[in-house]
Amino acid sequence: MESRSQIDFPDCNKHCQDGRQVITGHSSPDLPGWFLEMSFVGDGVFNITLSDPYFRIEFPGCELDETDSEPRIIGWTDDVQVLREKNKVNAA
Repeated sequence: MESRSQIDFPDCNKHCQDGRQVITGHSSPDLPGWFLEMSFVGDGVFNITLSDPYFRIEFPGCELDETDSEPRIIGWTDDVQVLREKNKVNAA
């Protein structure tokens, strides 16, 4: 699966969950329905999970990239879980 859509999470919150710091938030209205969960694993590595009603995507080893003017977290995954199939509409 490849997506060129950018998902913004404007209202994220940092809190303690199961003894570790976690950042969670919902996506913006232009691409609604997504939920972000990000936690620090250690040594500059983060675990990120993105979920919507149909998919769950986990990025287990994301790293902080500070080579550009603004730092960003990058990661890759081959594991996309389908949570439920979208309803198919029959065309007449």
